[in-house]
Amino acid sequence: MATAVAAAFEGERCLAVEAGTGVGKSLAYLLPAALWALTHGRKVLVSTHTRALQEQLLEKDLPLAARVMKLLGHSLRYAMLQGADNYLCVQKLDRLQGSPALFPEAAAKTIAELAQWSRTAETGHRSALPCLVPQGLWSRLSRDPDLCMGPGGRFWNSCLYRKDRERAERAHIVVINHALLLSGARLPAHDALVIDEAHNLEDTAVSHFGLAVTHGRFASLIDDAKSYTGEFPALEAACRALAEESARFLDEQAREQGRPPDPAESGGRLLPEKTAVLVPDSLVGFEKALLAAAGACAKEERQMELKLLQARASVLRGDIQAILSNVSEDMARWIEWSERGVTLRAAPLEVAARLSEGLFSRGIPVVMTSATLSSGRGLKEFKAAVGCPEARELALDSPFDYPSQAGLLIMDDLPPPSENAKYMAAVAARCRKIVDAVPGGVLILFSSWKTLRAVHAKLKRGIKDRPLWMQGDTGHDALMEHFEQAGNAVLLGVDTFWQGVDVSGGALSCVVVVKLPFPNFGSPVEEARRKWFDSMGRGYFEDFSLPRAVMKFRQGFGRLIRSSTDRGAVVVLDPRIAKRGYGQAFLEALPRCRKLSGLDELAAFFSEPAEIK
Repeated sequence: MATAVAAAFEGERCLAVEAGTGVGKSLAYLLPAALWALTHGRKVLVSTHTRALQEQLLEKDLPLAARVMKLLGHSLRYAMLQGADNYLCVQKLDRLQGSPALFPEAAAKTIAELAQWSRTAETGHRSALPCLVPQGLWSRLSRDPDLCMGPGGRFWNSCLYRKDRERAERAHIVVINHALLLSGARLPAHDALVIDEAHNLEDTAVSHFGLAVTHGRFASLIDDAKSYTGEFPALEAACRALAEESARFLDEQAREQGRPPDPAESGGRLLPEKTAVLVPDSLVGFEKALLAAAGACAKEERQMELKLLQARASVLRGDIQAILSNVSEDMARWIEWSERGVTLRAAPLEVAARLSEGLFSRGIPVVMTSATLSSGRGLKEFKAAVGCPEARELALDSPFDYPSQAGLLIMDDLPPPSENAKYMAAVAARCRKIVDAVPGGVLILFSSWKTLRAVHAKLKRGIKDRPLWMQGDTGHDALMEHFEQAGNAVLLGVDTFWQGVDVSGGALSCVVVVKLPFPNFGSPVEEARRKWFDSMGRGYFEDFSLPRAVMKFRQGFGRLIRSSTDRGAVVVLDPRIAKRGYGQAFLEALPRCRKLSGLDELAAFFSEPAEIK
């Protein structure tokens, strides 16, 4: 892999590499990237999807690469840069410090502590803060590019983000994340790009290029404007009017699309092609009040801040209009609701053209890699989806000895998932038996929160001799730490846990796949996608749903064996893998491993001495 990456850098070509777990792909791209950057005076950006991989690169892999480069007579500099909302803004901090009456005592104390710390700090990254900052307060303290006054502002010399940015400008390798890569923000000038966890690139792009209007966006605008209401009474009245109408506006949109009266019931619906485009009058009035306040403001700095607030309000108004009026076959527009509130959304169904123009049109080498880039049918589909069909490709199998290290048990006697009540009861009962058969940790992967919660409630009544946790019980990092330390815990997770768990040893001995991870067929966005595929004469199931499900299934399987000494089993509870023709696609996508025929064999598998070759 390192040879292929070095050739891509030297030849300024694009490369896609699927490298199985255990290949050591991080060092396989970092070492040639470092050597190329140092010998040619170049800079390489490395983009990841998860914070965990960023930390691994910065705390483990890059220091090792730097030591190797030192042996070769080079001094490697590296840095991290993330999106704006990960950094403390001293301009916003100063403004909040001047309005202590707006906050409870605890928040005011935190603000004062941060102000003292920021005077000598060398970074504004949230992970370096001297105290824990609640998310509600952090949203009012984090950097907002729309409010940044740049070198012309009086806070530029004390700007902590500037210090982080300058370190990145001096570095040979800069680690960023996919969100920043696609944000349109000014990135450090670079000569090559490595995209790790590239299987997330398409979904991140869909999210980034999409639009979302929530009550939180209205509330954030109103909260930021309140800092000026003491000077401008008309702005205070505009804030009150917008606060009252914004929630009502979203609720009315949801009711028009059939939201049931029970606020706890979740759901959503595609917006009809003919949707009335009604922007709240109070939002227009809010914009006018901000402009009037800016015109009347004597201080140039505060005038600029008010104009930037008005620009944010204008963007929100434009997003509402775009979601309600942008009728296009390749754009999904829908409304969703839950007990947390109502959201208007729009998202592109295809992002290849945008990614091609934004990432692959500069003529610099781009290396994309992940343990899972495909459904097992080659990388052609992945390359087309991300807009780089011309990329060279390389597929490397995992070096692990799966026939000795991994067992596979398919339990095809459960009711089909379509028989909802019977299926959930059977899943809970079978999970309990699996837990009894496995002495180590068990990770149970779900495709829906509803099933997860139902099974968790049943297991909670029966499992008393080992820890039982579900996703959301605490933060992801803390939950992973507890799970690994326990050694025999049971952990239930959805979505991100199919790829966001990296636990070696007996602490993760068994992965249970409750249901084949097909995209939610009944969701508004998938309904729009089916119509789009139909309009192009393509098969939604064959060309999208099945390949996506197989790829995610491979990712879930990949949680099991994380080192050459791991040993464990994957249990699949969805009978469709054995009884439907498409089930073979899932089985063929897995590495060859030992087949188990029942719970007794599962228990025996764990009682055997390990014979890892």
